[in-house]
Amino acid sequence: MKTRGVPDFLLLFLTALLIGFGITMVISSSSIYAYAGQFTIYGCQYCGGDELYFVKKQIAWVALGSAAMLIAMNIPFSFYKRHFLLISLISLLLLVVVLIPGLDTEAKGARSWIKLGPASIQTSEFAKLGLIIYLAAIISKKGERFRQFKTGLIPPLIMTGLFFCLIALQPDLGTAAILLGTAGVMMICGGANLKHLFLLTVPPFSLFVFSYITLNPHAWPRIQSFLDPWSAPLDSGWQLAQSYYALARGGISGTGFGQGIQKYLYLPEAHTDFIFSVIGEELGFIGTTVFLLVYLSFLLRGLFISLKAKDTFASLTGIGVVTMIGLQALINMGGATGSIPITGVPLPFISYGGSSLMVCMIGTGILLSISREVNRQKALELLQAKRP
Repeated sequence: MKTRGVPDFLLLFLTALLIGFGITMVISSSSIYAYAGQFTIYGCQYCGGDELYFVKKQIAWVALGSAAMLIAMNIPFSFYKRHFLLISLISLLLLVVVLIPGLDTEAKGARSWIKLGPASIQTSEFAKLGLIIYLAAIISKKGERFRQFKTGLIPPLIMTGLFFCLIALQPDLGTAAILLGTAGVMMICGGANLKHLFLLTVPPFSLFVFSYITLNPHAWPRIQSFLDPWSAPLDSGWQLAQSYYALARGGISGTGFGQGIQKYLYLPEAHTDFIFSVIGEELGFIGTTVFLLVYLSFLLRGLFISLKAKDTFASLTGIGVVTMIGLQALINMGGATGSIPITGVPLPFISYGGSSLMVCMIGTGILLSISREVNRQKALELLQAKRP
């Protein structure tokens, strides 16, 4: 008798909790900017007047993301394993398309978006999922041979390097760093030889960072503003200084939901890159701690599901999704608190932004699909144990 496993309801609940909290914080952080601001979004001019502008768009993305998550949840993870090559090639093609003049849409200085009617998608976000599925399939196919230098580790590294370079050319270094970190964790969990991995990744990455800092005229001022934002608080250090003001003003208990002042056009990107600062200001240390505990619970639950999977592909895919979301959250909050340089990546499930939200929800759908298989196997084992 064939049984269908149920999805992990705790992960589903934690996901809904994060998304609901994200919509709430987008309402608070974006209303002033949406009402008073004049800006261009993906080539479309907007002159303010509607304080719910961003909220309505975010809710629309949540609806689309929920549908995508449910679809991904009901697709057996073996489907991704069978079609991993097609998925990775489509992801690469999308990264190439945005580099072709005339086909891309530039935003925040990066050519990462493709306009599709009234909306735009950020191809680098979807590329992260494409690479995760590719690496999980390749590593699980190679098995013990993955520890070999030429036939094991080199092919996945070449594909990872290709993805990294295409995203870095946009340029979107924050997403490129998340992709590289996710790939590294997956390779280590897949049994890669650490000595080979170190020798093949650290020297070229160090050379890339050195070249970027040396050749990019905007790189060094950003590093200086990270090290000492107070040296230019009205210029390059403005974002980080305003983020510090928001977090400091929040104190222990916060100013109260909707009562923050930094979102009154003082703090740039308050509803996207710096939404964590608004959370800190309005909810304080206590509210931020509770939020982080929910976030941590989501990541640990996803990791628990991944490690329970008996299939190597499913386990590595789940680890990749959890690492991707966890690294992105870490980089976003690290930038807002001045722990690392600002990279401009959104806070998963919380920040305004359709592509990031969609990819996180699809990734969660894949985790739920894995949990269904884990629960199915558990149910079968219980049925067999009860047989005389």
